[in-house]
Amino acid sequence: MMMRSVQSAVVEAPAGFAPGHGVLVVGHGTADPVGAAETRAVAEALAALLPGVPVELGFLEVIRPSIDDALHRLADRGCTEVVAAPLLLFAAGHAKRDVPEALVAAATATGQRVVQAEPLGCHADVVSVSRQRRRQALAGLSAVDPAATDLVMVGRGSSDPAAPGQLGEFAEASLAEDAVRPRRLLLGFVAAARPSLDEAIADAGDPGAGAVRRILVQPHLLFRGHVEEQVAAAVARGRAARPDLEWVQVPRLGPDALVARALACRAAAACARESMSRQG
Repeated sequence: MMMRSVQSAVVEAPAGFAPGHGVLVVGHGTADPVGAAETRAVAEALAALLPGVPVELGFLEVIRPSIDDALHRLADRGCTEVVAAPLLLFAAGHAKRDVPEALVAAATATGQRVVQAEPLGCHADVVSVSRQRRRQALAGLSAVDPAATDLVMVGRGSSDPAAPGQLGEFAEASLAEDAVRPRRLLLGFVAAARPSLDEAIADAGDPGAGAVRRILVQPHLLFRGHVEEQVAAAVARGRAARPDLEWVQVPRLGPDALVARALACRAAAACARESMSRQG
């Protein structure tokens, strides 16, 4: 899905990497071969955006190469300074705990200096891709007044108390340029956080909130995997419970060229911060 967008889109890469610097793209890791291939596609697109900068991909869990593998490869390529750019949407448990711990353990063995970039968050390019996916899902469908549509924005979920607020902030940014807002914006999480996905699906279409004809369910996910399958199953349950409504599932973000550029910007910003801190 959408592999051609990585290969064909023309975007401008940020500058700021000095000789001896490398970039470690940190993927979450998945047993889904398509999801793994999509992760690799973004890492390859990032490398194309940063000619002359060594780029390696390491997965946090499930599959190889690991973060440790990737740091050793960068060391072999002469990189003493590394920016770790996590392919993560928000600052939750993985970004705050798991990735830093894995980086410290790996860097202790290689002797490299490693700084971690921020997650993708509400970067304008990621917001743009989210908006594009929603519009693509509606293309070719019969016209329905947005005011008769409920939008359910779905997050993976985290026990981190900041998770709901981060998804809500992103959803609002994604809707900012729409001429007419949906009737309601609902948030749902597949795991750990509340409201749960099933709660949000059950709440969508509530007749007490006014007339509704369409439920738009948008999983805020980067790549294909088990979580997206859970979203599809929840949409199917919603459709069975309310067959009078039109249910539309929006595609995941996928390996879009703008996702790669957002990752490059996060990496460049981390490199710049590290340089300034040394000068200070």
